[in-house]
Amino acid sequence: MKEQKLREAWQEPIHADFFDARARHSLRLLRRAYENFNEFRLFVENKEYIRGRHFVEIGCATGELYRYLCHYHPEFSYRGFDISRPAIERAIQKYPYGHFDVCEFDLSDVIAANLNPAVVWARDVVLHQPDPFEYLSRLLPISNEVTILRLRTRDKGVTVRDAELSCQWHYNHWVPYMVLNVDEAIEIICQAVPVKRMIIMKNYVQLGGWHNRFLPKECYYPETGTAETAVYIVRSENPRPNAEIIISSRKELHTVYPVWLHGIVSRLRRKLSRIMI
Repeated sequence: MKEQKLREAWQEPIHADFFDARARHSLRLLRRAYENFNEFRLFVENKEYIRGRHFVEIGCATGELYRYLCHYHPEFSYRGFDISRPAIERAIQKYPYGHFDVCEFDLSDVIAANLNPAVVWARDVVLHQPDPFEYLSRLLPISNEVTILRLRTRDKGVTVRDAELSCQWHYNHWVPYMVLNVDEAIEIICQAVPVKRMIIMKNYVQLGGWHNRFLPKECYYPETGTAETAVYIVRSENPRPNAEIIISSRKELHTVYPVWLHGIVSRLRRKLSRIMI
């Protein structure tokens, strides 16, 4: 896959429309949806130990995390980056007091800005990179305290980094969909930054065969141990730390209907309310 083709996939206006579905959520529903996910739960459970207050999101889409943080964690100062111009334009339109910017595909401009935030948040970003390990090595040093990720992982079998074999049909384009071997991911993370503590929380699911994914056959098998995986990384001030690595699983209970269904439900509610009147 050529990089230009990958860029085009995220510049489609439908990208902003799809990811803006949660803008229709009330704050209460938004919180309920977000805090079901393990990366949000890890953040909430550990935020009291974060010293700094500068929070950077890579892959901010249309800015709904900004809305969530402003209301429930206002002590953090937020800045969001995304490669999708339509998504950033939508975020600025909705939240003019927020700080949103288009960034380079390889994060070169974010790295050059030398922001040194306390928290870097990258949810469902690494999996769409042609070389996820190279991307991790560039992403992780941006934060000076904590990095929070949502990855796709497998317990057995090596990472298949061929984007022709690990991909997803997205907005009329094929984009990478990389399922990382969890041990390989840990090794890359520990090479990229000195790690004091790493919490890995897996939500085991079958990744193969869903949502227009084209993945290696092993990703269909339960014994492969594929998962939607939250990773909470605390950097060490010691350049040669003895990293504490905690690995567990916690099921994410999707009690809120899927984001793509929210618009349909909202329209049905409006129609029903008119009928009842």
